Amino acid sequence: MTKPNFQEMTLKELKAYVLANRYDDEAFYTYMDKRRAGNPNPVMITIEEADAKLKRRFGQRAI
Repeated sequence: MTKPNFQEMTLKELKAYVLANRYDDEAFYTYMDKRRAGNPNPVMITIEEADAKLKRRFGQRAI
């Protein structure tokens, strides 16, 4: 059996493949690389900023 070309798969197709073939490391690493490429500049925030955002979004339940 030949492996599919992971580079040509969409992120959605690759995710479905990884979920169906959980022990395929090559597919998993390709999926993670593609996910990271989609957002190359993640925003870093402090714990305090994250806490404030959670409180704004969920009210006092986010303590």
